[in-house]
Amino acid sequence: MSAFKDLPQPFARADVLAADLSPRAIGREVARGLVIEVAKRLYAVRSPWEEQPPWVRHRSMAAAAVRLTKDAIISHASDAALLGLPYPTHPPSRVSMTLMDDGRTLRSDSWRRFARAQTPYEHVEIRDGVPRLVRARTVIDCARVLHPRDALAIADGALRAGMVTHEALLTMRRHQRKWPGVAKANDVLMLADGRRENWLESASAWAAHEWGLPIAVPQVNILTSTRRFAGRCDALWPDEGIVGEADGVEKYLMGGSSEAAVLQRLEAEAVRQRGFTELGLEVVRWVPREAIDGAELHARFQAAKRGAGSPTLTAEFACSCCSRALAECSVEAHLRQWRRQLVEEFAPKVW
Repeated sequence: MSAFKDLPQPFARADVLAADLSPRAIGREVARGLVIEVAKRLYAVRSPWEEQPPWVRHRSMAAAAVRLTKDAIISHASDAALLGLPYPTHPPSRVSMTLMDDGRTLRSDSWRRFARAQTPYEHVEIRDGVPRLVRARTVIDCARVLHPRDALAIADGALRAGMVTHEALLTMRRHQRKWPGVAKANDVLMLADGRRENWLESASAWAAHEWGLPIAVPQVNILTSTRRFAGRCDALWPDEGIVGEADGVEKYLMGGSSEAAVLQRLEAEAVRQRGFTELGLEVVRWVPREAIDGAELHARFQAAKRGAGSPTLTAEFACSCCSRALAECSVEAHLRQWRRQLVEEFAPKVW
């Protein structure tokens, strides 16, 4: 067992000294294969480190950067990961940090990438005893540099968790109005909706937008004409009478990974879909790969649209956030006003 197992993983020489251990032992344990060098002068105990998924390792590297880097603040996707916000399949190759002093010449190294940007005092807060960027700054920074589907998932997650408001995001977007890539944030802000529950739903919303589809309402309760609950859908295009369902593998592994449990989940999905179609709704389904490309999602939506609009439509729709009819939902009203505001503000440049 490594002598360094109780240190933060990964660890540096400063952590070894703080624990009253000998720095010379690092080389000995590396030679024995018990410790690995995950980056220049940054180490981890081999066995638990290599068993962790890539994003867990990235969060650990980000936490090490917060602990060991005194003249920069964790930022962008690395800060989003520490905040527990949604993330794509693959983490960045290096931890993202923003220099606190814009005049510094500190260069990126093998495990940290340093950005230089204006960081006024109101963009910084103290959390757990160290400077951190306010959440709205992190969300807009991600919207500038990440793929929009990933940036939208982060924005949706921050709204869902109550970390930010639409208004705070717009204020930060205005602050960054001349920063590189900031125009990419406009579409992310237009689509941002805290009712989406995960990365796949956000990525699907971005794919639908890219293919010119209307913005769907997420997480809608479908009711019968007698107000009996028929199920909740991932997305709804109410004017078209089309339900959207984003199918991730984990959705069918809830409650256990046995074959019987998966089959039970699949049967429940089939029953729920039959309930939707019996109410006159068209159902469109897709998997993560199709959400990334968007072509199949678009084709299925168009096919469903041609079959929708039947006078036999008897479904009623209620928002999951307040259980009110969509027409009476305050969140929907806010989002309609929000999108009109963005169109007015950014129309000359974007829309």
